Amino acid sequence: MNWYPNLPPEQRRLQGIVDRFNADARLWEKLAENRRRRRKRFPFLSEKTHKKLDLLEHAKARPPQDCVGELMAP
Repeated sequence: MNWYPNLPPEQRRLQGIVDRFNADARLWEKLAENRRRRRKRFPFLSEKTHKKLDLLEHAKARPPQDCVGELMAP
């Protein structure tokens, strides 16, 4: 399936990567309120622990990665 018919073939893969990055950035901003709330509720946790919890929450909220490989032109 051709997801970006208006782009030249060499830019379509890059645009897909950019779209996934932007989706991750939107999700990170969406979870910002949860991060602020956790830091306020648990101030005794270290910054390292907060960061680990942030990353775990983000990984849990992300949609599963597609396992289908992409064919690369030689």
